[in-house]
Amino acid sequence: MFKRICKSLATALVLGLVFSGAQAAKPSGEPVKIGVLAPITGTQGVFGQDLIDAAQMAADEANAAGGVLGRPLKLVVEDTETRPAPAMDAARKLIQVDNVPVLTGGFSSGAIVPVAEYAQKQGKLLVLGTPTSPKFRDVGDFLMSVTVLDTFKGKALAEFIDEDSDAQTFALAFMNNAFGQQLRKVTQQRLEELGKEVVTTVNYQLNKTDYRPELQRLYSKDPDAIVGTFYAKEGLIWAKQAYKAGYLDMNEVPWYIGEVTTSFASAMKENPEILEGVKGLDPLEPKQLFAEKFKERTGHEPVTAFAAQWYDAVRMIAMAMNFSNSTDPADIRDALFVIDDWYRGMSYGGDKRFDENGMQAHAEFRKVIIEDGEVADYMP
Repeated sequence: MFKRICKSLATALVLGLVFSGAQAAKPSGEPVKIGVLAPITGTQGVFGQDLIDAAQMAADEANAAGGVLGRPLKLVVEDTETRPAPAMDAARKLIQVDNVPVLTGGFSSGAIVPVAEYAQKQGKLLVLGTPTSPKFRDVGDFLMSVTVLDTFKGKALAEFIDEDSDAQTFALAFMNNAFGQQLRKVTQQRLEELGKEVVTTVNYQLNKTDYRPELQRLYSKDPDAIVGTFYAKEGLIWAKQAYKAGYLDMNEVPWYIGEVTTSFASAMKENPEILEGVKGLDPLEPKQLFAEKFKERTGHEPVTAFAAQWYDAVRMIAMAMNFSNSTDPADIRDALFVIDDWYRGMSYGGDKRFDENGMQAHAEFRKVIIEDGEVADYMP
């Protein structure tokens, strides 16, 4: 008990010093680097700048409080293009050229799974900011995550649908990659456990310009409701073509989406009125402190709640480096398991504790509906 109390007091002391900013000496010397894998272009490029801004905000706060080990913290950002091959090129550059001890960020699981396996082999720590595939759990002990996996999210989506709707038959539309298929699998399994029937499954390909055949298959067996998720680029095409075909009457066949804002970020900018009544889940909105700081910095609200997760990832990595007095990947990893008891984050309700595999173990979701062209809170 005495050791545990001492450990707690030591942790609290270090965390207080890391970001208090009180009488902090200006960092100097060779920068400590963190590699950031960002979707600057590609299907999720609409979110890239906000994610980078959030990560940089955390780095700037660390530097204002004295940096990391007395040295400035520097983010080295590379574009994943939301695709596996460019993501691997970015990871190789960060690890082999920039020699970063730790990487963070990522968005698409399909693009980041091979990166995670590569970082594991190289002995570099990867702290996921957004990707959610359950495959990450089996990669190894140099992978951690500040976001919950699809096993958590899919179950929450199915239970929300069951609570909200009397629908008994469902058609599912999920992208045919690691993220989409794992989320589909868990959502379908939980729906069936709740006594529902999945009558049609459409596993669609990314980067297409025409999804009319997929839409026809989706409705071919007259489902009571549609369940799915999209990336912003594909979500815009699906929304436009579904509306033109007369499929977006939510009173007739409602749509339930795993990540509403992420799926329809582009569609909400161009044609928000066509999505009236679409329901689903979003990550719990970032804490107000984060939103205020972000808006003061950028002049606008964050486009995605996932920006707060990138902020948390960088802030926790910096804390772990200072707590362990090391930039060794294994030391940073071990320290993250200590500071998670104390750090209260800006994302998913603030509880950032990891499970035994280093995955985010807690999350709260926001139930939402699109009303009058805006994403609004929804109470079933």
